Amino acid sequence: MNKVISIMLCLLMVVSLFGCSMSVSKQVNLREKLSALMVTDEAAGVKGKYNALSEIAEGSVDKDLVGTWTTADGKTSYAYKQDGTVTAQSEYGDAQAKFTCLKAGDYRLICEEAEMTSTDVDGNETSSTVISYSSYQIENDVLYFTTVEDTTDENMDSSQYALIVMYRADENGSTEAAMAKTEIALDSFAGTWTSEKGEITIDGSTLKLGDEVYNISLNEKAQLVVEKDGESTAYAANISVRKQYDDNDKTKAEETTALGLYYTGADENDKPNLLTVMDDWKAEYQWDSFYYSASFDLQQ
Repeated sequence: MNKVISIMLCLLMVVSLFGCSMSVSKQVNLREKLSALMVTDEAAGVKGKYNALSEIAEGSVDKDLVGTWTTADGKTSYAYKQDGTVTAQSEYGDAQAKFTCLKAGDYRLICEEAEMTSTDVDGNETSSTVISYSSYQIENDVLYFTTVEDTTDENMDSSQYALIVMYRADENGSTEAAMAKTEIALDSFAGTWTSEKGEITIDGSTLKLGDEVYNISLNEKAQLVVEKDGESTAYAANISVRKQYDDNDKTKAEETTALGLYYTGADENDKPNLLTVMDDWKAEYQWDSFYYSASFDLQQ
């Protein structure tokens, strides 16, 4: 997906995307929220309709969106301004774009425009204007959004749509008040999840891996804490939907709900306690940081 919002989403995939709180007024199931927000660009009526933000005459800046939104761990933030500009900041770099908001049936869309520059093998640069869309909802000072499915590329083999959860920051940059209004339900992660390396089953506040049983909870940084015998490990986690398209008929696809777990240790002696189902990215990519990850598909 050659979309600027796709780039922003990729930056967020390795940070914690979900929040919990000390004081709870509402529980949210992330899988249900993702399902409710997913829409195709064709169904939303935006497929091939606009080539530039200026063409969206019916668009406007949603006053409820204006402000700074931050992930629960504080590592990534989006600043939407009344003048129709947005800046995404994370440890991986910054990105800027123009935006407007559009109502499409039952969906609200954030439409973004950015100038993308690419360089070919000969060093020649090509610039183009890119329009991207995200479906979003704002509830209790929590912003939920996911990429609108791009159906314009007939040759794509698969795609993945992650639910992004952000919290409204106050004038001091704190998201504590926003996080206190919403609790993420552990049922969001319930089910039996499989990968090539093994299988985990999450039921309520327990996680089973083979004969091992762990207690799980969500901490103040929205990380999934996995504990056994007094030893615990915190994992960043996300829920996404992966689509695998039929090679002969790109209008047909199989959907798979995926659970991503990500762990970065303090040092090489700090190991994840789900090690048997985690992949060591440091060994594979020779990164300086200590990194383990795992992706599981939900058994239907």
